[in-house]
Amino acid sequence: FVDRIIETDRKARELLEQAQAEKRRLMDDARARAEQFLQEQEVKIKEGRTVIDAEFEQKAQQAVQQADADYLRCKQALDFAFERSRARWLKEIQENILYAD
Repeated sequence: FVDRIIETDRKARELLEQAQAEKRRLMDDARARAEQFLQEQEVKIKEGRTVIDAEFEQKAQQAVQQADADYLRCKQALDFAFERSRARWLKEIQENILYAD
């Protein structure tokens, strides 16, 4: 009877050790899979950020080009208006200087 108890205790310890070893293996496997998943997610995030940065840079360049074009258009309109009215303004200035009280 004592031998059976000892044998049962030994088998229980073996099963417990096997279960603990299986638990450690499963935990290590889960950690490895989680780490791999996190690394894959980081790569996807970096790729996504690169795409967003490129789109932002493209939109910023387009905005700069549009602003430059708008500035040039306004400057040319102002230059044209100035040139169109310059002779009249000069005449008015001369008249006001010459005929000032």
